[in-house]
Amino acid sequence: MQAHVARRGPRPPRGILAGLPEGSGDPVVRRRPPVAEPVIDTLVLEGLEDAEASDVEPHLDHRALRFADVDLSGRDLRGVEFHECAFDGLVADGADLRGARFVETRIERLDAPLLSAARSAWRDVRVAASRIGAAELYEADVRTVAVSGSKLDYVNLRSAEVRDLLFEDCRIGELDLGQARVERLAFRGCVIGEVRLDAARLTSVDLRGATVGALAGFESLRGVVITPEQAAGFAEQFALHLGLTLLD
Repeated sequence: MQAHVARRGPRPPRGILAGLPEGSGDPVVRRRPPVAEPVIDTLVLEGLEDAEASDVEPHLDHRALRFADVDLSGRDLRGVEFHECAFDGLVADGADLRGARFVETRIERLDAPLLSAARSAWRDVRVAASRIGAAELYEADVRTVAVSGSKLDYVNLRSAEVRDLLFEDCRIGELDLGQARVERLAFRGCVIGEVRLDAARLTSVDLRGATVGALAGFESLRGVVITPEQAAGFAEQFALHLGLTLLD
């Protein structure tokens, strides 16, 4: 009896040659998709009417207004709304802005040792040349926001919803993104003392344009982009997190 020999087809390619075209000796380079940048369009405000600090009331909708060098410090402004407004000089130390809404609004020269704006909404907003001590923005909704030329000691975005946020030429003491959902966040020419990421859900968070002193929340680094030089700088922190001992 003649034995039956089963013929097998060619084995699938393995290892680094898996992507080779048949008969080719050069590997196929699979390019990683580019990092998605924040989408920030030009904000144009026209036909604004001049207004004063006394015109601002809590739970009211303020539209197409220009405020020049106004002081809202200590005011109870919960639930206030600003649409298509411009602030050219604003002092807001201790103003209660919880639940406030800023939509298509430009804020320049904001001075707020304490910015109390938990659960607020920021949509298509530009902040420039400002000095903020503690920005309490936990559980806020931040979308299409650009902050430039500003100094912020502490930014609390814990449990916030963030999409399309850009910091440019800023100094930030601590940025807390713990438990936040963040998509498309970038920095250009920034210095940050510490970034906290514990339990955050991140997509396209680009730290390459920032000098970062420390990172916390290594278990949530998925979705973060850094340079090889930054990775080397964080080596000791990575090792400590993983329980490794680094010896020469």
